[in-house]
Amino acid sequence: MDKRYTYTAFFTLAVFLFSCKNDKTQSHGPIVLGDSSTIVTETDPQRLQDLVTDLKPVITSSEPKDTEETAAKTQVKAPDTAKKVAAPVAAKQPVPAAPAAAPNLSGNGLKADFNIMSLLITNIAAKQSGNPNLSHANGAVYTLQSGTINGNLIKVTSNVIKISQRYQSVVVLKNELGVLPLESLTTTTDWEPLKGINNIYRIAGLDEKSLEYPEVHRNEIHTAVGKAAKRHRFSRKKVQDWENSVRNVKSVNQKPLFVTLRSVMWKIDGKDASGKLFSKQIRIDIPL
Repeated sequence: MDKRYTYTAFFTLAVFLFSCKNDKTQSHGPIVLGDSSTIVTETDPQRLQDLVTDLKPVITSSEPKDTEETAAKTQVKAPDTAKKVAAPVAAKQPVPAAPAAAPNLSGNGLKADFNIMSLLITNIAAKQSGNPNLSHANGAVYTLQSGTINGNLIKVTSNVIKISQRYQSVVVLKNELGVLPLESLTTTTDWEPLKGINNIYRIAGLDEKSLEYPEVHRNEIHTAVGKAAKRHRFSRKKVQDWENSVRNVKSVNQKPLFVTLRSVMWKIDGKDASGKLFSKQIRIDIPL
């Protein structure tokens, strides 16, 4: 029993002495920068392992944006779900044809200048009635002095697109008593387009055989002659003589009657420089 106590005391004293020896620490002094002997170098990979998770913070700059280009680069573009519509492609417009060269309006004939357009009717002479300045006129009237209208040419400026023609015919009584136009036996035709090319139109359909006339009977002819004679204030005997001269006439194209041209008209349609339509008229009266 005493031995056991002795061993226990001895063991306790040994432990106490060993602990006191390990508590003594050695001071190495302060760490000096650049002194490799004071740097602790660890070679154990377990102790060198990084146990902190890497952080990637988003730091918003408080400084103003430098340029619009920088803002465009940092801006997040929203997904574009709208369907893109292709821009319509303008249809190619046809190249307009070059305008026809204006014909030469120099030469002999009837010349009319409306400022917006001009014309020349070749190989005739005519006297104009009214104001010779046609700049603001819609038409002009002439009296034929010489030349033949049928078969002649009408030359116009290049902005004219159409010429139409109409005429008035009259039945005339001609005998030893004189010449008597029967004003009640006249015919006015409808407008008919003239054929033309390069702003030159040919006058046609005005020869005596082509002229239209009214279809009347013997009594109507006799009545027309009496009215025309009385309009000229002939004596009663002279009126009766005119009426007796057609006693046997059955149609207006039977002698001493014939159909002749009383007047001819042209309607000239075109466009001005701004594309606005215009229309002018020319009339030529033929004296009997």
